[in-house]
Amino acid sequence: MNDLTKLHARNVTITYPLKDGKEVTAVSDLSLKVREGEFVCIVGPSGCGKSTLLGAIAGFQPIKHGEILLNGRAIKGPGRDRGVVFQQASLFPWRTTLDNIIYGLELAGVDKKKRRERGEELLHLVGLDGFSSHYPYQLSGGMQQRVNLARALAIEPSLMLLDEPFGALDAQTREYMQVELLRIWAATSQTVILVTHDIGEAVYLADRVVVMSARPGRICETTEIRLPRPRPLEIKRSSEFQAYEAHIWMFIAHDSEELREAN
Repeated sequence: MNDLTKLHARNVTITYPLKDGKEVTAVSDLSLKVREGEFVCIVGPSGCGKSTLLGAIAGFQPIKHGEILLNGRAIKGPGRDRGVVFQQASLFPWRTTLDNIIYGLELAGVDKKKRRERGEELLHLVGLDGFSSHYPYQLSGGMQQRVNLARALAIEPSLMLLDEPFGALDAQTREYMQVELLRIWAATSQTVILVTHDIGEAVYLADRVVVMSARPGRICETTEIRLPRPRPLEIKRSSEFQAYEAHIWMFIAHDSEELREAN
């Protein structure tokens, strides 16, 4: 990681229209910088706009005010410079593992030999050697998400966006996938923004945890995670790790309490 700014969101406001002609503000005047090679996790109370913000960075969600710059250029819509991974793997059931991974390369018109070579490299990277001819129904949930990660990496994006990527997995598989994600991140030097509701997951994965307030979402806290890397799962039981969790939870709990009182 270096000090070069990869992503810069400046004074971003995002609204949704209501049926009565009014609108609700999901994100208000939010500013955020993400450095090249950084792993940033975004947490916050339910409905705070964290997935909405990620959707705006992906180019799926329009913004009302402000701007989002990637590599100094304004994001105007979806693009191959961003790889997106959602909670559900959403693989094509009629395509094999390898064919799912290289789908984006096909759309880009990459030569068949080159895209299969790239696909094989990514199969190895995500630990799925020997599963190239399997179909999604033959894979576990964790394996499907590894295919999903490989598919996003295949287009060699400038930024990876992950929205609750392990939310549908059981607790044991989720922890295993957290370890796998850090291994893949270390191997690729990608810049990653991950949205999660799991504070422990955020602390374990991130260089920096960004806490959003209740709607309308703003950044109310940013915590640098100074735990050494690589991080074994056992680090979750350390006093330093638990202190980070408690610190971040304090902000979320306080904001959630204020929201309940307001209602």
